[in-house]
Amino acid sequence: MFERARLRLALWYAGAMAVIFLLTGVAAYVILGNQLDDEIDDSLTRSLEDLQAVPPFMIAEGAFPARPRHPMPVDESNRDDRPRDSFGGISSDVFYILATAGGEVLANPRNLELEHFPLARLGGSQAGTTAWAEFDDEDGHYRVVSTAQPIPGQPDGRLIVGRSLEARDYQLRALAIVLGVGGVAGVALAAVGGFWIAGRTLVPIRATLETQRRFVSDASHELRTPVSVMKANAELVLRHPDQTVEANIDQVAAINEEADHMARLVGDLLTLARADEQRVQLEKQRLDLDELLDSLVRDMTALAESKGVQLSARLASGELEGDQQRLRQLGAILLDNALKFTPPRGQVTVKSWRDGRNVAFSVTDTGPGIPPEDQPLIFDRFYRGDKARSSGGTGLGLAIAQWIVTAHGGRIGVESPPGHGATFTVRLPARR
Repeated sequence: MFERARLRLALWYAGAMAVIFLLTGVAAYVILGNQLDDEIDDSLTRSLEDLQAVPPFMIAEGAFPARPRHPMPVDESNRDDRPRDSFGGISSDVFYILATAGGEVLANPRNLELEHFPLARLGGSQAGTTAWAEFDDEDGHYRVVSTAQPIPGQPDGRLIVGRSLEARDYQLRALAIVLGVGGVAGVALAAVGGFWIAGRTLVPIRATLETQRRFVSDASHELRTPVSVMKANAELVLRHPDQTVEANIDQVAAINEEADHMARLVGDLLTLARADEQRVQLEKQRLDLDELLDSLVRDMTALAESKGVQLSARLASGELEGDQQRLRQLGAILLDNALKFTPPRGQVTVKSWRDGRNVAFSVTDTGPGIPPEDQPLIFDRFYRGDKARSSGGTGLGLAIAQWIVTAHGGRIGVESPPGHGATFTVRLPARR
């Protein structure tokens, strides 16, 4: 499933890049083509104006230089007022032809091969008007501008000025090749890069989905046991419908105990599910951490005494902004775990202190400790490590504790030398 999704993402990415390359290439091609065409048209227009500014017999005889070494300065702001004999020559890449309306060549100073030129179709209908044309012949691709140009003895003369488009076509072909090769290479690289990026993107999604699958599987397993116990005891009771409740008190007690266990498990599952969906809103307020911990220790002292465990506290932290109910739940989870895993005549100690910009507290027990290989995993949902620290709980308490700490912008960690108890330490941002 993930490989197929990864391939689809890579193809979509490559397709998007192909569209971008195509649009960019077409835009670049069109813009450059228009710029080249504008430059060619401008040069032809200037050349035509320069040729019209000299006497017609000079055009016919070609009696002027094609490119003067020192052209006369031209006042572009008042171009029409310059002297008519101030012609300064035309660029060498521009050709000009003087021909009749029937296509007879009167002058061809550039000695252009005109065998296939459509001279009869070129030319303005009257003086002062121009006609543009673009055509191909066996020798190349040309663009020309023409106008009527009467000369002595040839009232139907036409002046044709043009340029070869071979250089322009070569530039556009080169650009098309570069864009085509670059586009194909870019799309190929985009496909490879997209495949890699999609793989990296799917890593957290894959991990999340795997976590959810494991979560559902573990939850199903955890619920199956109490349901089976309740069903078995209920069947025992149903076998003797004439007996009183007192006669089946053990079965009724077992059903009640498993129902309580299921209620706790479902409550923890709902808490984590809502936390995953970010639907749990913290109701933060100003709190004194020492007061909260002192109240919690006082409430759990009776439980500690019933287990033969000494519970003590040394508190000296400060205030913070937090959700009182959730922070009390956090402390209760850590204290409950410590009391469960501490043997009789053991000791559980709660400490709090100020740690720079944080307030911190720890819960230390004298139980069997946590093996080093289990310590990175104890905050995972449903994780149970060493049997020495297995309490028969839901396996969700520390996962909830970690969520509460993270939701408050804090950190939680554990230190546990093998066989020497465990210390859970929580650091939370202090109130500023």
